[in-house]
Order: sequence, then structure tokens, then C-alpha cells
Amino acid sequence: MKPLITSFSGRLCATALAIACAFPALAQDQSQPAGSVSAVAPVASSTSWTLKDLISRLRAENKTIRSKQTESRIAATGVDRAMSAFQPTVSVSAVRGISETKNSFEEDLVRKDLGIYRRESNDYNLGLTQLLSSGAKLELKTSLSNYVTNNNLLDPGRPPGVYDAKTQYGITITQPLMRDAGSEVTMARVNVAKLDTTSAEHTARETETSVVAETAMAYHELTLAQQRVVAAREKIQNAQRLLLEARAMNVAGRLPDADVWEVENALSRYKAGLSEALQGERERSNRLRTTILSVAALDVNNLRTADAMPAVMVLKVSPQDALNVALLRRDDYLMRKVQVEREAVQVSYSENQMKPRVDLVASYAKGALEYTNAITSWPNGASDYPTWSMGLQMSLPLGKNRQAQADIEAAMLRQTDAALALKALEVQIANDIDTSFSMLNSALERWQLWSDVHAREIQQLEAEKLKFAAGRSDVREILLREERVVNSLLSTQEQQLAFARAELMLQAAQGTLLDRFQ
Repeated sequence: MKPLITSFSGRLCATALAIACAFPALAQDQSQPAGSVSAVAPVASSTSWTLKDLISRLRAENKTIRSKQTESRIAATGVDRAMSAFQPTVSVSAVRGISETKNSFEEDLVRKDLGIYRRESNDYNLGLTQLLSSGAKLELKTSLSNYVTNNNLLDPGRPPGVYDAKTQYGITITQPLMRDAGSEVTMARVNVAKLDTTSAEHTARETETSVVAETAMAYHELTLAQQRVVAAREKIQNAQRLLLEARAMNVAGRLPDADVWEVENALSRYKAGLSEALQGERERSNRLRTTILSVAALDVNNLRTADAMPAVMVLKVSPQDALNVALLRRDDYLMRKVQVEREAVQVSYSENQMKPRVDLVASYAKGALEYTNAITSWPNGASDYPTWSMGLQMSLPLGKNRQAQADIEAAMLRQTDAALALKALEVQIANDIDTSFSMLNSALERWQLWSDVHAREIQQLEAEKLKFAAGRSDVREILLREERVVNSLLSTQEQQLAFARAELMLQAAQGTLLDRFQ
């Protein structure tokens, strides 16, 4: 990229020296009026803030920033909710029951013509269920049933008060082979939750960047507003000095009344300009207060800026470099990329749900039945009676799976929409960067021109003062020249503000603005 300007160092030094010589009051504390300006009201005590300190407080207290950060933390809880599907689940039950039923004819043959079958039991169950990343469901279960019936009480060799003890423990595994099979599908909800969390984090940072950029711009505008107040006071000071001289010359008959009136009118205009400048300063001060949740009525101090306007300089980065940085750092762009990835996960999951459900089910268990104490007999007896099973189970809708097809279509449409949004944002970023560079170049060029104008205005003022001392000029011309010097200085400062605005826009467009305030 061609340099925007070649060199201003010599010219700026000369201009700065001329400004310091012509306006010593500008170097004074801006919060205090010049002592010779009786029309200027004293300024209340002030609190000066550096931009870095103000942004630090903003990031800690601004409602918009904190709200987005809260949303980000809420989104992060979704990961724990999704991971809870893989948390082992324990089930425990203890049931006391008594039942009486009438025997059928066949049951009476076995139950010795009792007529009524009575069963009394204490049943205990303990189970553990675990979902694995492969989609398999693992179940471990053990049970104990202590029971007695009116049928087995007829056994003459049975010890009195002894219950039968039926024990069993086993394992069952259900492994999906098509629908819900594989870690990609099983972890889909977790991956979506993680992507939603990442997206929320980028959104929070993008919001923070936007608020910080707006606040930094308001800070620089307040700085310029304060400089306008200083310039208005400088004009009043100059007009009052010239008014005293004009009146003295009028009394001596060396100046007509019309020239005195001209200076008086100028003084009134300058006082009105000061009132307007003070109002503008107050408005911009309260705008900053709003961002940091500070109420002007509760703060006895005025909010003032401590930093000078940012320096105008030639950028050392090209638009293409800035675009490359933006595609790596800008949070809203990264958030859109995450959204595309999220929708791809949803499409993959929806496509899996189109498949029929085919599960492999395998189980193995051991059990026993004892007539003595269950706690001592269970380990020995249960090992003698193993059971196992293995098979397939399948389910699928008759005809087309309309729900799954609708889910796939919706997921693919969302994926397309996310990709379009990403592309649109990429175009917007490129245009934002181009606009920022154009604004920087234009502000730099205008600043150069106004710096030249200001330097020449100072020279013309000095020349006019020499002519006035020699009697070849008048008070009105001196007043006009002094006003033009102050106005040209303000125009130069306005170009500094325009450059600062463009610089903030470029840093926000690149996603690097927050780096300034780390």
C-alpha cells in the first residue's frame, strides 16, 4: 500500500511551536477558566479518567456486557445437562407384600387342595444403569426375595419361621446397530451443547467489543467537547482584551463607535458559543456515565477525560492483512462458523434417525433358591444356576419415516442458512475494512490540510498584529484573525477525532479492539 503521506514531522513541530506561542492559555488546565475572563463561571471539581481506566470499569459494570456474559454462562450449563445422559444411575427398591389368590383346578393339584394361595414376601432390588459412548446401554442388577407361602409351610421338615430366599444377579447389554449407534450420534447432544457454549462466548465478546468501541468513541468526543469549551473561553478572553483596547481607543477618538459595537457583538456571540459548548460537554459526559451506570446527580465531580486525542499517523498494515486478521479474530465471524459446524452435527444426527432401530441384546445372570439364611447362602447357591440370552430386536415405522425426513429437511435448511449468513458476514467484514481504510486516509489528508491552514492562520495573525501596531490595521481585523486561529485549531482537532473514529472502526472490524485494554 502506498503511504498516505510522506512526512509531517518538521511541519508539525513548527505548527506546535506556533500554537504554544500564540495560545499559552491552551496549555493550562482545561478545567479552569482564564483569570482575566470575568464572564466565565468557575468550573466544579472534576474527576479525570484515562480511557483504559474507564473501559476497565465499563467491562466490569456495563449492563449489556454483563447480560451477555450471563447468557454465556447459562449456555455453558447445557454441556453438563447433555453429559448427564452418561451419568450412572442407581435404582434401589424394598417392597413388603402379601397376596391371596384363588387356585385354579390345575393349581390345586400342585398346591394340595389349599383352595386359597397366600404368598408373603420381602423383595429387595439394586440396579445400576450406564449409557456408553458407543450407544450401548449397560444394566447391572441384583435381587433378593424372602418369601413364604401357605403351600411350602405344609412341609413337615421345614424349620419354623424360615423364609425361602431367592437370589439373582446379572448383566444386560443393549447395543444399537443402526439408529443411535456410534459415538458420533451418541455424543451429538454434547457436541451441540459445546458449540452453543462457544457461540455464546463469541456473542458475548462481540457485544463487549461493540460497547467498548461506542464508549471509546464517546470518550474521544468528550475530549473534543472539552477542547471546544477551552476554545470558547479563549475567544472570550481575546474579545475582552480587545474590547478594553477598543474602548480606550474610542475614548481617545481613534476608533469609531461601530468598531466597539462590533467587538461587543463578537463577545456576546462567544459567550453564547461557550454556553453551547458547555451543554455539549455535559451531554457527552452523561453519555459516558450511562455506560458505566453512574448517575450525574449523585456525583459531585464532573467526568472529564485525562487522555489527549489520539495521534494521527500512517498505518503500517494493508487492507488484505487486516482482512486476514479479521477472519481469524472477529467474534461474530467465528460465531457464524460455529453455527455452520453446529448445523452440520444436527444434519448428521437427523440422517442417523432415518435408519431403522436394530439392537443387539445380550444378558447373563445367576440365581439360586435357598431355605436358610439368604445372606450366608446367596454367594454359594447363586453360582449354581446360570442363565443367558442373546438376540436382536428391531422396530421401524410402516412406510416412510416422515418425522425423520422432516427433521433432515429442517436441519439441511438451517445448515444452508448458516452458510449463507457466514458468507454475507465475510462480505460485510471486507467492506467494513475497506470503509475504515478510506476513512483513515481521508481523515489523515484533511488533518494535514487543516494543520497547514492553522499554521498559516497563526502567521497571518502575527503579521496583522505588526500592522496593527504600525497603525495599518484595526481591532475588527485582529478579532477576526484570532477567531480564525482558534477555529482552524478546532478543525484540526476534529480531524483527529475523525481519525480516532476510523481507527476504532478498523480495530472493531478486525476483532482486535479489546487487545488495547488488556
